[in-house]
Amino acid sequence: MFSAFSPAWSAPASSNEDPDWTLVSDRNDIQVYMKHRDESRLKTFRGITRFTLNDEYSLVALLNDYPSFPKWLHFVDSAEEFGRTSPLDRQLRFTTQLPWPLADREAVLRAKVTQILNTEQESVMITLINQPDALPPNNNYIRFPEMTGLLGFTRLGNHEVEMTYELILDPGGYIPAWIANILLRDAPYFTLERLRRIVNKPEYQNHYYDYIDLHGPGRPADASPQAAPGP
Repeated sequence: MFSAFSPAWSAPASSNEDPDWTLVSDRNDIQVYMKHRDESRLKTFRGITRFTLNDEYSLVALLNDYPSFPKWLHFVDSAEEFGRTSPLDRQLRFTTQLPWPLADREAVLRAKVTQILNTEQESVMITLINQPDALPPNNNYIRFPEMTGLLGFTRLGNHEVEMTYELILDPGGYIPAWIANILLRDAPYFTLERLRRIVNKPEYQNHYYDYIDLHGPGRPADASPQAAPGP
C-alpha cells in the first residue's frame, strides 16, 4: 500500500513560516510543531524531517508491509486492509496499544494518495480520512471518533526529501486533554525517527510498482511515466 494520511491535502506549507504553528521539539533533525484548534480541546501536531532517499519505491514497499507498521508507526500495534477501489485508494483498520490504564483504540480509515509533479513541486502526499462507520463496532476497542492525518514527502533535489507526518485525532472515551496532547506530541517524532531508519532496510530496496511514478533502481528503464494520481 502506498497510502496514509481531509481529502486531497496538498503539500503543507512550511511550518516555520506559518505563525499558527509553534515549534515544540527539535532533536535528531526532526522538528515537531503544534497548532491549536479552536473547535477541539486537543492540539494538532506535525513532524518534519529531511533525509536521503535513494529509492523512493522503498517507501511504497514499506507501506505495503502491514505487519511492519508497529515497528515504526507510533502506538500502532496492528494494521490491516479490508477494502480498496485501487492500489492508491484503500480502506484500513489500525489498532493502538496505549499505556495502562488507558483502553486500547482502533481507527477505521480511507487511505488515499495524491501525487504532484510540476515545475514548482514534486511530492507524494498520503491522506487518512476517517470512516468510523465502515466496519461494525468491536467491543475490544474504543473507536476513534475523529482521526485524519498526512504522511508524505517533497523532493528537494539530489535524492533528498522532506518527509511530513501530521496527526489530528480525538481518542474518544475519557482521556484528560493534557495526557492526550502528550501522546499526540510524541507520535510525529517517533514515527519519523523509526521510518527513516527502517525504509533503508534491504528488504524494501529495488522494488517497482507501476501504479505510481517514482524514482528508484528497481524501476525498469522502459517504464513509461504514469499520470500523476490526483484527488
